[in-house]
Amino acid sequence: MKRTAHTGWHQEDIKAAIRKTGITLKQLALSNDLSESACRMAILYNFVPSGEVAIAKHLKISPHELWPQRYHPNGTRSIGRNSTSTKAPRHRQKTKVA
Repeated sequence: MKRTAHTGWHQEDIKAAIRKTGITLKQLALSNDLSESACRMAILYNFVPSGEVAIAKHLKISPHELWPQRYHPNGTRSIGRNSTSTKAPRHRQKTKVA
């Protein structure tokens, strides 16, 4: 399986690597005191950093190696709530009623 620094691991490769260790995504999440879907959601989407870290720790690799588009090489998130990106803030609903 070919991996590049830009794309990281395919989600099916991550799931297979975890299954090969004899544990399910649900078991991995629960053993890390996360919700039972946290690791599954971390693989599919980018808004579950705790699941991403649990997966990387279990596979004994850095989150950046799995998801280079989500993490900087130094381990900080490049997207999401805890990111250091310079993206424009999201729009907020107005609080005053017309």
